[in-house]
This record gives sequence, C-alpha cells and structure tokens, in this order.
Amino acid sequence: MRLASRILSLNSWLGVCLGIGLCALPLLAIAVEFKPPKRGIPGRREGAGTRGPACVQSSPNLTALLPQTNLGLTTADYPQFFWYIPQTRAKTVRFELFKGNEQEPERELVYQKTLNISGKPGIMSFALPSDTQVPPLSVGQDYYWTVTLLCNPADPINNIYVGGWVQRVEVEPPLAKQLTAAKSGDRVKLLAENGIWFDTVAALAEMRCINPKDTTLSSSWSELLKSVKLNKVAEQPFSCRLNL
Repeated sequence: MRLASRILSLNSWLGVCLGIGLCALPLLAIAVEFKPPKRGIPGRREGAGTRGPACVQSSPNLTALLPQTNLGLTTADYPQFFWYIPQTRAKTVRFELFKGNEQEPERELVYQKTLNISGKPGIMSFALPSDTQVPPLSVGQDYYWTVTLLCNPADPINNIYVGGWVQRVEVEPPLAKQLTAAKSGDRVKLLAENGIWFDTVAALAEMRCINPKDTTLSSSWSELLKSVKLNKVAEQPFSCRLNL
C-alpha cells in the first residue's frame, strides 16, 4: 500500500528560508520527536559484513540514518541521504539507488557513485544529483538505497553495507500551508510529526550547518536520532561537507 498522498513539494519554502536568512536566526531548543508511518519494510540500517582489523576500527558500525521501519519518506525529487561512517582504513564507500519494492527480487539500478572518505568517524551525507543522467524520484514509488564500505574492493565478501528504503510523497495542502507559515524550527517539528523523515533530517542538518555554534540545534539533532533508536550515533561528529 502506497503512503503517497497529494501535495506540493516543500523545496520552495526551504529555499525561501535559506535565501532570506531566517534559518540563521538564533533558535530556541526544538523538541524533535519523529513519528514514523506505520508501514515497515525489511532493510539493514546497521552494518553487516566482516569487521576485520583492516577495515572497521571503532564502534558503532556503519549505520544508515533511518527510522526503525527502514523506510523514510521525502517530498524531494532529489533527496539527501545520511549515514554514519566508523573509523576505518577503507578509502571509499559506494552509494547505490535501486527502483523496485520488497517483493521484487531484481531491482533496477538507478544510480551508483563511489565517494572518497577520510577514514575518520562521523555522519556524512550525499545528495542525489539533479542532472539529466539521473531521473527524479517518482511519487509513490519505492526505492532501495545502499551504502557499502569498500574494505577491500578486490574481495567484496569483506565489505560492510547498510540499506533501506525511500519513497517520495506529496503532502496534503493543509500541511503545506502550515509549513509555509511556520518558523524554521517549527517546520522541522511539523515534518517530524508527519513522518517525513528525509526532509526532517535534511532541514535540521542545514540549520546546524548555518548555525554551527548553536548548541540547541546539536541537542535537537541528538534528540531526533534518539527518537528513532539511533542512540549510538546521536552524539557522533557531524560533517557539513556535502559529498559529490
């Protein structure tokens, strides 16, 4: 059963917020508790694979920033994905996006990208590029995304990976109106309360990067991750560098 409803994209109000500097205003603490949709899909948000001495050198393991349902909703045609990288000797990770659903054993590869990493632990992100080579996400369509830590490209059996689902939705006009009128912090709360995971994380991450010294935003970020039982990575270093 599709979770997509009818709506307007939230990209416009995000652009307005950043463009006129509202996101840079001092903020009060944002009480962010994510309320995921009831639908869940099998996935793997915590790393699986061999944790040999030549690869992962710290805990926690590779982790996808997703709710426990393994499904995140977005209004974006080209969403931003987040995950935690442990300390590692690996030099690269591979991001992949597939079109399909959990009933389909074979899924269509939509996009693949190998990204360089520093080897230091922290949360990193990647935005799906909006160019002619990558089609926008279709509303109501399930997509499976994976991140693989390339411990040994010549011996894939030792690689560690995580995977989960994303679905693009359209929100109802009343919620869109609320989001347009809300202040930046209230928008994050509205997104979280309505189960729009990827937009919630991206909006709060953007606010943190604009206000890096605002400890209330750091606390809100930690609270958001803990609300979906990502306690192990809630206090981990956060990178504002967008991987391309």
